[in-house]
Amino acid sequence: MTFFEKQTDPTSPMHWRGNMQADYLYPSGVAGNKFFKHIMKNDSFLASKCPKCSKTYFPPRLYCEDCFCDIPEDEWIEVPATGTIKLHTTVTIDSYGKKLDKPKVIGMIDIDNTDGSFLGVIKTDNIDEELRGKQVKAVFQPQNKREGTLKDVLYFTKK
Repeated sequence: MTFFEKQTDPTSPMHWRGNMQADYLYPSGVAGNKFFKHIMKNDSFLASKCPKCSKTYFPPRLYCEDCFCDIPEDEWIEVPATGTIKLHTTVTIDSYGKKLDKPKVIGMIDIDNTDGSFLGVIKTDNIDEELRGKQVKAVFQPQNKREGTLKDVLYFTKK
């Protein structure tokens, strides 16, 4: 079928028999590289602050997404690895659909002194506890085991 011919079978272009390999490479870019290098050596995060509108980006950006202003390197700031739980849920199965031995709490944490959030595991003894609004801090891998990835943040725990 050519580009100009009308498609009459709706399943034809959407159906594929067999396996298809799909490899993806998603580079972290200049801002991501700087962020990950920072957490390899520090127990804090990096953010970038727009000099025009004062929005503080976490994770850091090279330009402001609101006013399209470049964010120079001297506007990058170190922020504490602490925040407030915005929302959370309890997870009982893994990404493959298998039941977890012990349920986990996953939450969206608003990072202190920024306009950004971090999705992470929240370590708690009581999975039924209401955690919204609670202050938490990040617990990192030991420095000699860090790889410069999001996995360097093991979990968040209540302050």
